[in-house]
Order: sequence, then structure tokens, then C-alpha cells
Amino acid sequence: MTPTPGGLPNELSRRHRTATIFVISFLVLDVALLVLAYFAADKFLRPGDPSIVMGLWIAILIFGLGAFVLRRTRFAAMRLKDIAALKGMSGLLKSLQDTTIQIAFIGGAIALMGFIVTILMGDWTSMLRAAGVSAIVLIYGYPFRSAWERVARAALRLFPG
Repeated sequence: MTPTPGGLPNELSRRHRTATIFVISFLVLDVALLVLAYFAADKFLRPGDPSIVMGLWIAILIFGLGAFVLRRTRFAAMRLKDIAALKGMSGLLKSLQDTTIQIAFIGGAIALMGFIVTILMGDWTSMLRAAGVSAIVLIYGYPFRSAWERVARAALRLFPG
């Protein structure tokens, strides 16, 4: 059921708040893992196979690039117009929220992989590099309310009611 335009600001606020909480939570996780790695990297050291470490770095690279590709394809103007036409404003806002949450999870996964590399190598700077990649992904995926409002207004102009 598509909400009336009067209920749109409430739904937009609710979905935007949820997406923002996810992104900020994963940024906090990123910082917490970095601090933990800085102060206790030597205590967590569990030497492992170097090929696992290289595999994790490759995965971090793929996840980082994949987050950019995912966001660009999911937020393409034509795709958003199609979603608004087929599912209404509620479906459009749900798509914006779900994509932002997926990007936040990718950023969190990058941070966790970096922490695993730190455990395997005992070097906190590995976590620093992974935290940097994770932070870039999370900031890139941050849901700016003005952008969401612009998309919603454009969809309302194209598909009123």
C-alpha cells in the first residue's frame, strides 16, 4: 500500500534515520576495532598462513570496489524511476534504505577482515589500512537526507499519487 503524500515525510524520516544509524554504527565498529588493534595487536597474534592474509587483502579490495559499483548501479536514476513507478514511494524509500544498509554491512565486513589480518600478522597498521578503506566505503554510502528528499520529490513529480 502506497502512503499518501502527507505520510511521506514521516516514512522518509524513519527510513533515513534507520539507514543513518546503521552507517554510524559501523563507523563506530571501525574505530573500536582500530583502537583494539592498536592497543592489543600483540596479544591477539595467531600466526597463520600468509596466503590467507593475501586472500583477505584481495577480498578487502574487491569488497571496497564492489561497494562503489553496487551503490552506483542501485542509485541509478532510471532504476529509481522504475522502482517508483512499480512500487510507489514506499518501495522507493525502502530501496534507498536497503541499499544503504547493504553498503554499511560491506564496510563492516571490510573492517572485520582487516582485524583478522591484524590477528594473523600482529601488526596494527594492517587494521589501520583496512579501517581507512572501510571508512571511505561508509562515508561514500552515508545517506544524505537532502539527496533522499530530492529523489522523493522527483518521483512525486513523475508519478503523483
